Formats: sequence, C-alpha cells, structure tokens
Amino acid sequence: MATFGKFDSTVVPSEYGKDFMVNTHVTFTVHGKTQTGTITKQLKNSAVVEIDQTRENDQLMTQSNGVVIINYKHMKEI
Repeated sequence: MATFGKFDSTVVPSEYGKDFMVNTHVTFTVHGKTQTGTITKQLKNSAVVEIDQTRENDQLMTQSNGVVIINYKHMKEI
C-alpha cells in the first residue's frame, strides 16, 4: 500500500554535524560578511540556520527570509 506524501526519514548528521545540535548559536560567512544565527534543523552535511537580524544585514534577511543552509565545515560555535 502506498503512502503518498507521507515521508518519515530520519536525518543522521555527518561527523562534523555532531557538534552542531539544534538551538546552537553559530557564526558563519555569507557573501563575504560574517553573520550569526541559531541552528533550527540538522541535515546530513549542513544545517538550516535562522539568521540573527542586524541593521547591516537587512538585505540578506529580505533575500533569504531570514534562513540559510550552511555546511557544518563553514560554521563555528559561539
């Protein structure tokens, strides 16, 4: 029997991702500018990060809806 639209796949983070759990505050670079944010979801090789809004990143917030996907290797925990 088919279960259309019902996907239950567990994502196991890579070795690099084990240090970056959900709700971890991190720093990263987007378009050559350092940003900060909080991990909201772990993926295998990267994480979904909610960007901290500042006066300097208004354009990035508008373009990305405040969310970016960043590779674990390009993040540092704050």
